[in-house]
Amino acid sequence: RKIMSKLLSIQGLTKKYDQQIAVNNVSFAIEKGEICGLVGENGAGKTTLLRMLSGLISPSSGNITKTKGYRMGALIESPALQPNLSAIDNLYYMALQLNLPNRKEVISQTLQIVGLSDVNSKKKAKDFSLGMRQRLAIALAILDKPDFLILDEPINGLDPVGIKEMRAIILKLREQFGMTILISSHILSELEMVVDRYIIMHNGSIVKELTKESLQKQLEKQIYIRTRSNSQMVDVLRDNLINYAIDGEYITLKDDGNIMPIIRLIVQHDIDVKEIFNKQITFEDFYLDLIQEGKQYE
Repeated sequence: RKIMSKLLSIQGLTKKYDQQIAVNNVSFAIEKGEICGLVGENGAGKTTLLRMLSGLISPSSGNITKTKGYRMGALIESPALQPNLSAIDNLYYMALQLNLPNRKEVISQTLQIVGLSDVNSKKKAKDFSLGMRQRLAIALAILDKPDFLILDEPINGLDPVGIKEMRAIILKLREQFGMTILISSHILSELEMVVDRYIIMHNGSIVKELTKESLQKQLEKQIYIRTRSNSQMVDVLRDNLINYAIDGEYITLKDDGNIMPIIRLIVQHDIDVKEIFNKQITFEDFYLDLIQEGKQYE
């Protein structure tokens, strides 16, 4: 799938509250048609950044350059539903505010997209499950088929069924309508299922941007080695042009399924090995290593 052009570009975006810096000099671009994951622990600055992008708050400094005429929908923090109205009436109320034509048809199609078509038309939003409320909130955000959709923690608190349904909706919005989507989440394993690219935040700043493909390379199975003299092992690996990384007191190597050359080098150079094992690196491992700076990737 070829990505054509930038939808928006952010340069040096900063938000200060008194002396506290919530977002610090953030710059990145979002391409048309991509699903981008904004990753970070609670307090990393994700929601503040999304609120600036959606126009809910103004930046202290920096610029947001948008494609001319693009429309945006957003679900940030708790959904703004009318609790005493049904799903249809919530959407009708929003359609009036947006002055949408063909309201009945648009509402019907939107309910279909988010899987709420079969809900009792008299059931009020306050009686919906959390998953249904989240789906209705997305329906409100996409009612006028925006070019760009911002979702802040859309799967927070959902059960596995609700998470699976939300994932299907997100993919459908991109496939059917070409929507560009920015999703923030701290549930890293779920983002892996849907996003094309990651923007990783920590303490208000971006610490890394990488594509899904480059992340998957980082998450390949690794061999972990701990020896009496790691410097000797490192010298042997360098002499034999074998790539490695240092993770605390371990030397790590890509596990390509053939460990015998490594074993032969260990025996040949009489290296005293204390521990050797392989391990599948998870996104969580990678993220924690990144923000704690405990691992140097070569």
